[in-house]
Amino acid sequence: MTSSPPAAAGRAMHTIPIADRPPHGPIASKILFPLLMIVGLLGIASTTLLATPLLLLPGKWGVSVMDMVVGFTKDGFGRLLIAIMVLFAPATLHFTVDAPLDLVDLVERDGRGRVKRLNLPDRLVAIANHQAYTDWMYLWIMACYSGHASGVVILLKYSLRKVPILGWGMQRFFRFIFMKRSWAADKGHLTEALSQLGHDANITPDYDVIPLAPPPKRSPLWLLIFPEGTIASDEERVKSVKYAAREDTDDFVTMLHPRSTGLLFCLRALLPHIPDLKLLDVTIGYQDVPFGKYPQDYYGLASIFYRSVPPPTVHIHLRLYSDLAAKSSPIPSLTSASVVSGGQVGMASSEEARAFELWLRGVWEKKEERLKQFCADQRFIGDGGDQAKEVVRVRQTSSVHWLSAVGGGGMFTLAIGLWSLRKIVGWWRL
Repeated sequence: MTSSPPAAAGRAMHTIPIADRPPHGPIASKILFPLLMIVGLLGIASTTLLATPLLLLPGKWGVSVMDMVVGFTKDGFGRLLIAIMVLFAPATLHFTVDAPLDLVDLVERDGRGRVKRLNLPDRLVAIANHQAYTDWMYLWIMACYSGHASGVVILLKYSLRKVPILGWGMQRFFRFIFMKRSWAADKGHLTEALSQLGHDANITPDYDVIPLAPPPKRSPLWLLIFPEGTIASDEERVKSVKYAAREDTDDFVTMLHPRSTGLLFCLRALLPHIPDLKLLDVTIGYQDVPFGKYPQDYYGLASIFYRSVPPPTVHIHLRLYSDLAAKSSPIPSLTSASVVSGGQVGMASSEEARAFELWLRGVWEKKEERLKQFCADQRFIGDGGDQAKEVVRVRQTSSVHWLSAVGGGGMFTLAIGLWSLRKIVGWWRL
């Protein structure tokens, strides 16, 4: 057994930067974590691959089943994230809110006080500060708890598209949007992707032809965007400082300056198709990270899951913007007489773009103040006061979700495929 260096004496492991920690971590995590991830991902992949031949069927039947299965796998992947946190990186989420969200109504619990669901809208664009590579996991888990994980779509760095198998699956089946962080290179692809999302939002799934399917409901959409584009680091800090100097404003300490062009384009392109679209502003704080330090240096993916040193508590502050298309909306540049400029959907004038850029910068300035206060007090303060918060332990909300997490979707799709084949053979004989 390796002894801890003096720096670790009397300190919780998560309070020590990863680079300064001694070798540690249970051997079970190093063996069972990758094993569970492989089994779960294989199950999710089998779901989509087994369902793909259904697209060859005439009419709406195959498309409807395929849409349902892809939604099932998105939720299943969220359940897999919950599973690996429960088993290898236990964590608790502390929620605080600003109006119009009500903390009392946010979390729905059963008779034993366990979380049943989060009451959040089914169609929204979520923006969040980006401090660690786990940020997206907590947003996906929120979508699972809200019952809307089937609608998760993420704007990702283009480099992630090249991840073997997973990159192809995220683009082809999950319809994630990969960005090169260059507007000239991204505009065409983003326009096409958003047009498809808007079109799909106006289609009610035809589940009447699917046996044992739930009652029809409108398809959810949770578009997750990190306006900073990447996590804070020394390299990215240099770029943020240059932008601040050019704009004659202060740089942030806990974050990078956000990019506004893509977010504005997304909102303007989606609003004509989804008039009741919401904007959810999420601020994430990680426990015991000193002010001015990078959370990624304390909570890396390998450190959390291989070495089982998770953040004991993840603090999440929410603010929801509704009625985005109304003239009274506090968000500028979304209520133009037309969101079509020069024949290009979603494009804003230079004046509108500048107004939105300044608004978003103001949102980030408030985040900076909130995070500075968080580092001092280790809690966010919402509209309910110093002690008002909802505590949610990360866990599965149903035993069935464990089956989804380890690849139950593949078996489910195989059953549907066999049932379909039997029906096709029966029709052929007639």
